[in-house]
Amino acid sequence: AAIGLVLKAGQDLLGVAQSVLSNRVNYNGLLRVRCDLYRKLQALDLDYHRSRPQGDAIHRLSSDTFGFQAILGTVVATVVAVATFAAMAVVLGSRSPALTAIALSVAPPLAIANVVFGRRLKARSIECKERDAEFTSAVQQSIASVGLMQAFGREAHEFARFQGTVRETIRSWWRLNRQQMAYTLIIGMLFGAAGAAVFGYGGYLVYRDQFLRPRPGGMTVGDLMVFTSYLGMIWGPLCTLTGFAANAHGGAAGAERVFEVLDRNPAVADRLDAVPLPVRPRTLEFEHVGFEYPVAGPRASANAEGNSGPDEEDSSRGVLRDVSVRVRPGESVAFVGASGAGKSTLLNLIPRFYDPTAGTIRLDGVDARAVKVEDLRRHVALVLQDSALLPSTVAENIAYGRPGASREEVREAARMAGAAEFIERLPGGYACPVAEGGANLSGGQRQRLNIARALLTGAPIVVLDEPTSALDPHHEHFVTESLRGLKGARTVVIVSHRLSSVVHCDRIYVMDGGRIVEEGTHEQLVARRGLYHSMAALQMLPDAVAGHGGGQVRAA
Repeated sequence: AAIGLVLKAGQDLLGVAQSVLSNRVNYNGLLRVRCDLYRKLQALDLDYHRSRPQGDAIHRLSSDTFGFQAILGTVVATVVAVATFAAMAVVLGSRSPALTAIALSVAPPLAIANVVFGRRLKARSIECKERDAEFTSAVQQSIASVGLMQAFGREAHEFARFQGTVRETIRSWWRLNRQQMAYTLIIGMLFGAAGAAVFGYGGYLVYRDQFLRPRPGGMTVGDLMVFTSYLGMIWGPLCTLTGFAANAHGGAAGAERVFEVLDRNPAVADRLDAVPLPVRPRTLEFEHVGFEYPVAGPRASANAEGNSGPDEEDSSRGVLRDVSVRVRPGESVAFVGASGAGKSTLLNLIPRFYDPTAGTIRLDGVDARAVKVEDLRRHVALVLQDSALLPSTVAENIAYGRPGASREEVREAARMAGAAEFIERLPGGYACPVAEGGANLSGGQRQRLNIARALLTGAPIVVLDEPTSALDPHHEHFVTESLRGLKGARTVVIVSHRLSSVVHCDRIYVMDGGRIVEEGTHEQLVARRGLYHSMAALQMLPDAVAGHGGGQVRAA
């Protein structure tokens, strides 16, 4: 009775200690791994993010990180199992070494079963993780495209696709569960056989010592019952010890997906000898710059250019070829050309979202790759076609790049971007909440908020990708005039299909096939009657049709 009480109390205390330690390790470990993974996702280049669905990153952060909890929990349980197993082995060995040896004979087949099923469980667990990630991506994509689905009456099609994804996820979990059930059955049979062997041999010892050849101190029925009651207290730890690999494999599947990201080297990172670069107006220079996406990245190329993108063969060819441009502080320049000409890719090279595969980009003669990425990007205020708005207030969205900006500075940036008028009409004005993705604002309003955000940063180089594509002619003129007002104060780099928004730039570069094929002012390019003249004629610019410079430009 005393031994049983001590053992039970010790087991309970170990259980409490294991629970406290597991929770502490699990929660702190989950916090750390999620923060590390998020920081790494922040550092990875745009090519990585554009080549994978958003749901994949969400699943890795929210679900796969629990794999570390499973592994750490298994480690803690194994440590406790070692202590319990050692104590119980001593207790049982002191009562009957022979029966203890029989009880422990189950260890080799247990280890073999765990190795065999461990591999299968790991493979099935990885498959389940991948299916779950696909399901998360399907949900994210479906919810994001509800408006498109309703507009084209594709509810039935999207439901069928969603249902198919769910079915595949359930099938993968069924396959995992079948392996788990088979594993449980095999383990149960092994312990059943070992229990039968212990009870059978123990029964023989009782018969021998009490009936066949009675002797003092021999095995009694009571001894056998006490021994068998202790078997569970040694077999539980033994199962934990031999099943370490199998128990950890479920968590390892998620952990491997996390390490796939953590072990990935960012394409763009600070060099060991990177130098700081204080923010001030600087000369921006492209020196024989070339760039090509990897063969495996057609999707990235498509997203970077904002069009349907090239096929596999096209993606291996250069997007940019021998581009040389020099932009002095305070100048405004524009890059125009057909979709896929390389304009947006060129802009993405300025803040080092990508590094050129040939040539060099310099700021005041300093190679951008030799500068700390943080300092380089503080020089550049970027407005992309797909710039996101956060579910916050209007003022907080404008001040995202400069959280400490005063209310007056926020209002001035909004005025310069042509956004002040519509903001003041919103309920609450600058305190008006912005819905997820800016759903409660028009396309033109979202674009003007993005421009205001860029202007407020005070960066000496303002880069705009299609800044007026979502604006009506009135607001396009207003924004264009605002950008003209930045001459001399900021360096302005614009990419636009609408020539009416770039005619006042100091220089216009016409791109075709990744090269600069024409260069000059609006009037010079019109008079040259080349590609720019043809583009202007298609957009019904009277100056181009007449074949001379001067006169009023009409919006397309």
